[in-house]
Amino acid sequence: MNITIIGGGNIARALLGGLIARGNGSDALAVVEIDAEARATVAARFGVATFSAIEPAAVVNADVIVIAVKPQNVRIVARELATLLKRQVVLSIAAGIRLSDLSRWLLGYRRLVRAMPNTAALIGAGIAGLYALSGVDSEGRSRAAAVLEAVGSTLWCEREDELDAVTAVSGSGPAYVFYFLEALEQAARELGFTPAEARR
Repeated sequence: MNITIIGGGNIARALLGGLIARGNGSDALAVVEIDAEARATVAARFGVATFSAIEPAAVVNADVIVIAVKPQNVRIVARELATLLKRQVVLSIAAGIRLSDLSRWLLGYRRLVRAMPNTAALIGAGIAGLYALSGVDSEGRSRAAAVLEAVGSTLWCEREDELDAVTAVSGSGPAYVFYFLEALEQAARELGFTPAEARR
């Protein structure tokens, strides 16, 4: 499966690492990243093709195109991508961008999947809720899921608004656990344990 990731930040790097670890060849992966330093880092670390802009060569062979940019940049990305789409599945992991908006920005394109991975994806232990428009067939759904399974588990949602619930639990849940662990560490210190002992 050929995958192009638009954006070269932390989640993109986690996806690349996970995909390569699961047997995807680096020659089947590409990244579009406007920042020269980030682009060079991705190329050196993962050995994938990199592009400084969205262009035909970056997406023509892709089965899945992952939009992994900040939400405020999705509309710009969509405008640049709109005329280059054929049958690719477009997987957006940009927080808060509804597929109705993305479809409109992509000139009515409907092979769209939205996903919300949590921060645990950065260490390959994440969970992501996914929602697909009706234009995505079973093969497209499988491909989108395979991308995210490189960094954890997946859960398909029947309605897009269910992604908010998944995000509330899987995204915020780890924060509650960390908060609890910090409280335990602080309690141990107050009982006389050294910081190193308290962290154990």
